[in-house]
Amino acid sequence: MFKFRSFTTSDLTFLGLIIALMYIVQTVTILGISALTPVDALKSIVSAFFVCIVISIGLAGVGKVGTFTIIGLVNGIICGFIMPAFLPLLPATFLGGLAGDFAAGVFYGVYSSRNSLLLGCGAAKFTETIVILTVPFLFGFADFMLAPILIIASALLVAVLGVLGALVGYGIVTELRRAGAMKQ
Repeated sequence: MFKFRSFTTSDLTFLGLIIALMYIVQTVTILGISALTPVDALKSIVSAFFVCIVISIGLAGVGKVGTFTIIGLVNGIICGFIMPAFLPLLPATFLGGLAGDFAAGVFYGVYSSRNSLLLGCGAAKFTETIVILTVPFLFGFADFMLAPILIIASALLVAVLGVLGALVGYGIVTELRRAGAMKQ
């Protein structure tokens, strides 16, 4: 079993920096994709890769289970303030963070290895996508619901992109650790 560990002030400060960087990357990515395509779903799908690069650096930097839940909660709250029309983002990002922490916690206990980062990001992005595509319909925010097979296919695509982003992020973490800029 796993347990949430206590977070230090430096852990929370580092997470704040990671969340700020995540928003910068997400904004630039979504605006860049918006200039290239009018397809709304593609904007979120493509941003999953780049956001997971940043998230995996944050997870490896703190290393504790519970980190993804904090990132998801803060992400959802900020999205709710910025875009009140997207209130379903709060449960989606929070549940995604819980899923990532649960998966990594059960199998690895901490975010220290490459596989723990890949599993955490993949599980979080899969859960996040499932929730964000179903919750708006269930609570009356959307008039139609996507076909279940399309929801699962989208979630799998986003999870794969999240895992690939985490893989790139782990490469960056490895280089930062070799340079002595990040603790082991």
